[in-house]
Amino acid sequence: MREQASGPRFEPWELERTDRTLGVLTTNSRDGYPHSVPVGVRWEDGALRFETDSNAKKLRNLQNDPRVSILIHGKPKWGVLIQGRAEILSRGAGREQSQIRVVPEKKASWRRKED
Repeated sequence: MREQASGPRFEPWELERTDRTLGVLTTNSRDGYPHSVPVGVRWEDGALRFETDSNAKKLRNLQNDPRVSILIHGKPKWGVLIQGRAEILSRGAGREQSQIRVVPEKKASWRRKED
């Protein structure tokens, strides 16, 4: 888990809570509507990584518009919203998963003050 040299700076609690967890990925559909789906994410070399089926709608959306957001949240009350551009690293064939990398460009986070 390493921070990216450029782009937003992440606090340790943000990096810890957003690594190897479930987030909600939102892509832009051709019809103009957002498409939101759960994805398992992990940090790798300053970017979020996830994988998907080679025939998934999210992958088709990324081919047309790489702009995405990923929302990760939990209890008691915290969340991190990451916006950036997705890069398709490899396309899966058959049952093989496609590999996606999202380089953060913006972020917003919130958390309830710890007691």
